[in-house]
Amino acid sequence: MTVSLDERAFATPHVLCKDLGDEAVLLDLETETYFGLSPVGSRFWKLLTTTPTIRDAIAVMLEEYDVAPDELERDMGALIEDLVGRGLLRIGRG
Repeated sequence: MTVSLDERAFATPHVLCKDLGDEAVLLDLETETYFGLSPVGSRFWKLLTTTPTIRDAIAVMLEEYDVAPDELERDMGALIEDLVGRGLLRIGRG
């Protein structure tokens, strides 16, 4: 799956996010499975689910973290694909 940076990410309706300090846990209410997010992953989740596009979320991450743009896009793309594959996130235009 290739993610377009101009699309928007949405938490699926059956997912709860619980902050645990800097980290977070996603709970899929349908499968009753948990998915843990590191502090960086937690921050990205918050940005993904509140910014107009994935590109906007990545732009904020680039301002906040000392990382090369291509490395961030690769790593965050992999996280997005993992979350979509687990049914925790969906990608769309609106």
